[in-house]
Formats: sequence, structure tokens, C-alpha cells
Amino acid sequence: MADKIKAIESQLARLDTMRRWELAAKFEELYGFAPADTTPTKLRARLAYRIQEIFLGGIGESDMAVLESVAGTDPLSNLKVPKGKGYVPTLPGTQLRRVWKGVEHVVDIMGENDFVYNGERYTSLSRLARVITGNKWNGKLFFGVK
Repeated sequence: MADKIKAIESQLARLDTMRRWELAAKFEELYGFAPADTTPTKLRARLAYRIQEIFLGGIGESDMAVLESVAGTDPLSNLKVPKGKGYVPTLPGTQLRRVWKGVEHVVDIMGENDFVYNGERYTSLSRLARVITGNKWNGKLFFGVK
């Protein structure tokens, strides 16, 4: 077991020195398909998980059955969330948070194009970003949902 731990630690340490293209190649080697266009940090996290999974084993069948059973009773566990360009989460109760000039700003999503900030309702994230910053901003970009 000590040899496995050393091998894992060695491979995880190597990830920290790899460039994005090297991480992408390693990802393809370990997963069998090319990664999506993502950051090196996210690639390192996925690779670290996969390396440990290979050496130590993945989730067992009985544990997976428990997880699927729990997910089957949770209406939000299998929620299909659209992703892609221009997507803004619209699930009521979702909060967007952004720190701007040392102040955290919280926006509550009430529904599609319905946002509450400091007790005021807005229909546009871009308008909200302008209220917060005093400048014109792409609201999706400002709140990190683009």
C-alpha cells in the first residue's frame, strides 16, 4: 500500500508542473476522450481524481446503488440544467454572488429574467452590474454565469 501511495503522490505532484496541452494529453490518455475547453486548474482536479481512482478503485456497486437510490427520491438530483453560451440559471432560489471592491453583492434569482438585489427587482443582470459598478458591464460576465 505504501508503494501505491508514493506512486499516487508522485503523479499528483507531476500535475502541478504540467502545462495545459500536457494536461489535455494526459486527460485523453486516462479518460479515453479529449477534455472540454477548460482551465488547467479544472483539468488537474479531474486528473487527480482519475489517478486516485485508478490506483485505489472507484465507487463500488453497492455504494453506487445507494447513491442512485437517494438520487431517485430527490427531485433536483436529476435536474437537466442547460449549459452553453448565454445561459443564465433561472431556478428560483439560486443566488449569484460577486465581490466588488471588497463588498459582497448577492442577487436572488426569482425566475427567468427576474432578479432581486437589495430588495429591488431587476429584469437584467447587465442592469444590476451597472447599478453595482456604476459602469456598463455584460451582466453574465460580471456574475460569472457566461
